[in-house]
Amino acid sequence: MSSSSRSPTHQYITVADTEIHYTAWGDPDATPLVCVHGLSRTGRDFDPFAAALADEYRVLCPDMPGRGESEWNEEMYDPESLGEVIVAFFEALELDSAHYLGLSMGGQLGIGLVPGPLAERVEKLVLVDVGPNPADDDDADEGIQRIVDYLTDPPAFDRFSEIETYFRDVYDTFSEMTDAEWRNLARTSARRTDDGQFTPNYDTRIVEPLLMADTDVDQWALFDAIDQPVMVVRGEHSDILAAETFAEMRERKPGMETLVVDCGHAPALNVPEQTEPIRTFLS
Repeated sequence: MSSSSRSPTHQYITVADTEIHYTAWGDPDATPLVCVHGLSRTGRDFDPFAAALADEYRVLCPDMPGRGESEWNEEMYDPESLGEVIVAFFEALELDSAHYLGLSMGGQLGIGLVPGPLAERVEKLVLVDVGPNPADDDDADEGIQRIVDYLTDPPAFDRFSEIETYFRDVYDTFSEMTDAEWRNLARTSARRTDDGQFTPNYDTRIVEPLLMADTDVDQWALFDAIDQPVMVVRGEHSDILAAETFAEMRERKPGMETLVVDCGHAPALNVPEQTEPIRTFLS
């Protein structure tokens, strides 16, 4: 495999009247694998995973609106609008047959989209540390509140080393990462403020739509309606995907592939022990 396939190209595309940045890895003619990140994260979280699978797949990792290098557009932060962005992304790139991997928020969106508007476009679905309706799961209340707390009023730092330390602390529930991976996460997760400080690179207005989201949607019914093969990757100590929810998912889909990682929320998908089972599932 050429060295260039292990490095991303950076692309920008306007979908749903919003400019989206995404990284593209691998051979443009290979089977597409779309990876959608968590609530305040970016597509760059998938750098290690994409680099590992770029020998076999065209890995596409968009930043959702209000995150990373994508446009800040507060009209697009609710789940329905984010779903429209993903569908429009598939359509604009003419992804008629692709795999979908969603981590946390990205997985929740996938649960709604794969049995619906993407039913004819997605071949296999990977859910990373998320299940149906976590907001209605009492065991996930503490984890959701933990995320809301650090998203609501993000700090600013004079030095880059300080915000790297902050990210290491906030995301200490992730699976083990190297110093270089933490540095890359910090570099791709920070921005300069107007007065020159470093702060997390997301629009704080993304939080309110999460809190105001329609909880009447029965994601269990949507999960049951998924016809495609499903794999779920869970952090063994996750405070978002509870053990009981994970067990019910397995009961409802007996043939579902699973992988449990020794971490909290969420697996970083950065080592062969995590990436290779996903490769095997997708093949």
